[in-house]
Amino acid sequence: MILTIGGALIGATAIAFTLVMFAIQVNIERMPHGLFRKLSSDRYLLGAFGITFLLAITIATLSMIPDKSWVAVAVYGTVWGTFLVLGLFLYAYRRALSLINPIQQLNFIVEATQKDFRRWVRNAQHAAPILEEISNEHADPTLETQSTYDLERFKYFQINPHWSNQAQNAILHAITFARRYAEDGDYEVSGAALTAIVGINAGYIEAKGKTFVAQNPLINNSLSTDGFINVTLEHLRQNLHIGVERGDENQIEQTLQTIAQLAKLYLRIDYSQEFETKTHANLAASYLSGSAKSILPKVMPDVLMEWMRLMGQTAQLFILQADHNDIRTLTERIGMIAGACATKDDYRPVTQVGVEQLTNLTKNLIYSEHHDVRYALEDVKRNINFIAEFLFAVPETLLNKVLSTNMGPYYSGTTPDSFLQWLTDLAHALSENSTSDERCQNIIRKIEEWAQSLSKTEKELFLLSIKNKSFFTFDIIHWISSITKLLLFISNTKSCPEHTREELKKHALWLVSVLTWIPDNNESVRHVENFSVTEILFDVALDSNQREFEEFSLQVGKILLSWGFKGGKYGSGWGTLDKSIYGLAALAIIRKEKVFGEQLKKEISNRQNSKDAVGQEICDIAARNIRDKAATLYQQGYSHSRIDNVMHSIDHEQLAPLLNEIADILSPPVAE
Repeated sequence: MILTIGGALIGATAIAFTLVMFAIQVNIERMPHGLFRKLSSDRYLLGAFGITFLLAITIATLSMIPDKSWVAVAVYGTVWGTFLVLGLFLYAYRRALSLINPIQQLNFIVEATQKDFRRWVRNAQHAAPILEEISNEHADPTLETQSTYDLERFKYFQINPHWSNQAQNAILHAITFARRYAEDGDYEVSGAALTAIVGINAGYIEAKGKTFVAQNPLINNSLSTDGFINVTLEHLRQNLHIGVERGDENQIEQTLQTIAQLAKLYLRIDYSQEFETKTHANLAASYLSGSAKSILPKVMPDVLMEWMRLMGQTAQLFILQADHNDIRTLTERIGMIAGACATKDDYRPVTQVGVEQLTNLTKNLIYSEHHDVRYALEDVKRNINFIAEFLFAVPETLLNKVLSTNMGPYYSGTTPDSFLQWLTDLAHALSENSTSDERCQNIIRKIEEWAQSLSKTEKELFLLSIKNKSFFTFDIIHWISSITKLLLFISNTKSCPEHTREELKKHALWLVSVLTWIPDNNESVRHVENFSVTEILFDVALDSNQREFEEFSLQVGKILLSWGFKGGKYGSGWGTLDKSIYGLAALAIIRKEKVFGEQLKKEISNRQNSKDAVGQEICDIAARNIRDKAATLYQQGYSHSRIDNVMHSIDHEQLAPLLNEIADILSPPVAE
C-alpha cells in the first residue's frame, strides 16, 4: 500500500509540475522574452517540484521496511509525507498563479531591481575606502569645498558603467507590459506597469545617491546627462505617441500621470550643492509640457484637461521644492494651450482649467517662502491676460458670458474658491495676527510684488472689454474695486512693514486709476455705466475714508469727479453727473470739515470753466435733479444705490445747502 501511494505521488508530482509549467508557458505571448526565461526557471517553483519528487520517492521507499517493528514509522512517515506533498502542490499552484499574474510579475521585476541596486550600493561602500585613499593622494589640501558630493561612489559607478543595466532591462519590461495591456484594454495592469517604472526610478535615485550633477547654464557638462533617466523618459514619450496614434485616452492619461510623478520624484535628487538647478526634474517637466503638441490636434478635451491639471500640480511642486523661476516654461505652455482651446466650444473647458491652474500658481507664489517672486507672478499674470485675449474673440450673449465663466477662477467675486475670495480670507488672517510675524511680513511683501504690475495688466483687459462691449467689464470693474480695498486693508495690518505699507497704497491708487482710462466717447461711456462704475468709485472712496486713508479717499474722489463730467456730458440716461455729485457731496459732509465742501465747489467750478465742460443743457438737467434731491432728502426709502443710502444716513441740514450751492454753480439761470 505504501508503495502504491508513493508511486501515485510520483506520478501526481510529474503531472502537477507539467500542468504548472504549461500554465506559465501559455502566457509567453503576454510577457517579454527575457522575463519569460526568468519566470519559467523560477527557483521556488522548481525547488517545490524537487522536494515533492523526493518526498514521493521517500514514501515509496518506506515500503521496503525490513520487519514489522518499522511499520509505525513507515505509516507515520507516509501520512506526513503525503500531507507535505499536498501542501507543496498547493504552494506550487499559488506560486504559478503569482508567476502568471502580470501585476505580480511587475512586483517581481521591481523587487529584483531593488535588490540589484542594494548589491551595487554595498559594493560601492566596500570600495569607498580604497577610492578615497587614491583621491587623497592626488588631492590639493589647500582646496576646501562645502559640497557633500559622493565622489567615491561616483568613481565606482564610472568604473562599472553597466551597474544600471538590469534596471534598464526592467524599465523595458515594464513599458512592454504597459503597451501590450493598454492595447488589450486592461488599464489596471498598464497602470501598474507605469507605477513600476516610477518605483524603479525611485530605487535608482536612492542607489545613485549624491552623485548626480546639475546642469550649469554657462558650462556644458556632459556629466549632467543621465542615461537611465533619458531612457525612461524616451520610453514614456514613445508610449504616449502610441496612445495618441491609437486614440487611447486612458493610455495617454496614464502616461502623462507617470511623467508628472517622475518630475515629482526627480525633485528629490540631491545635487550636493544648495540652490542647484533641478536639472532632471526640469527635463521631465519639459517632456510633460511638450506632450500637448501631439495631443492638441486630436479631439481629446478630457486628456488636455488632465494635462492642464498635471502641469499645474508639477509647477506647484517646483515652487515648493525648487527655484520658483523654473515654472516659467510650464506657465507659458499652460497659457498657450489654454488660449488655443479658447475659440472652440468643445475645448473651452480646457481653457477654464488652465485659468484655474494659473490662479493656483499665483496663490502658491504669494504663500511660498521664496523671496522676490515678482517676475514669476508677472509671468503668470501675463499668461492669464493672453488667454483672455483669445476669449474676447468669442461672441457673448446674456446667457453665455464666455469670459466671465472661463476667467472666473481668477476674476469671479462670487465663487468660493476664486482668487479674490482666497485673497480676502488671507487678508483677514493677516489682520488677526497682532505681532510683526516674519512669515506674515513675507506674505505681505509678496502681495506687494504681485500688485506692482496690476495697473498695467488690468488696464489692458479693461480697455479690451470696453472695446468688445463684453459683459466681462462688470467682472473686471468689481475686481479692481475689491482688490483696491484689499490692498488698503492689508496695508493697515500690524504685520505690514512701513515701506511695504506705502507701496501697497501706491499700487492701490494706480489700480483704481485704471478706471480713468475709459475712452471718451458715447458708446464706451454708456457701456461702462451699465455696470455702475459711479457707485463703485464712490464705494472705494467711502471705504478708504472709513479706514482713515484720507488722502487716498480724496484722490479717488477726484477720479469720481472726473468720471462724472466725462460720462455726464453724453447724457446717457444714467444721471452720471448728478449721481457722482451726490456721492462727492456726501463724502464732503462725512469728512466733517467745511473746507472739503468748499474744495468740491471750487473743483466743479473749474471743470465748468474748462474746455471739456459739460453742455449747459445737461448741466441744467443735473442742477434741477440736484435741487430736487436736496428738497427730498428727508423722504427716506429703500434703494439699491449706496450713494442714496449714505445720503439718507448723514446730516441733511448740512448736505442740502451744499447740494443747492453746487446746483447754482452748474446752472446759475435755474437758480434765478
